[in-house]
Amino acid sequence: MKNLIWIFGFLMLLISCGSDDDICLGEESTPRLKLLFRNANNNQLVRLPYLKVDVDYGNPKTTNIITSNNVDSVFIPLRIDESPFTDIYIKTAIQGDSSKIRIRYEAKSIYVSPPCGFKRNYENLSAELLETGPVQSIQSNQTSLTDETSINFYLRF
Repeated sequence: MKNLIWIFGFLMLLISCGSDDDICLGEESTPRLKLLFRNANNNQLVRLPYLKVDVDYGNPKTTNIITSNNVDSVFIPLRIDESPFTDIYIKTAIQGDSSKIRIRYEAKSIYVSPPCGFKRNYENLSAELLETGPVQSIQSNQTSLTDETSINFYLRF
């Protein structure tokens, strides 16, 4: 019986030895680009009745990030490979044309911790409207991406 208590105590000790660093959350992960929307005429923030965002991550097909109604902002993960840009396609109508936006940057890998590994930060962000459509212009706001608290660009519709 005494051995059973020792074995139980030893097992409990092993189970409780986990560290808080085993989970990577918040600022420990690669941040996403934050976009908000403005009216091109009066510069007021707007909600879009419909939004579809696709991103080219270098695969044969684009990846759909969001297809939703009544949207006022969107978070977009950028490429984590060695490409110096990410192409984003924006649609505001199911059957309408899409705008093509190229986000250029300098990516830097930052070591976080043993369980989390590395995250990517992006510096010198710039946006170029390659194909007009629903997006009429882009307004830059924050040129570095180290967390998700700041708005990087305003898309003007």
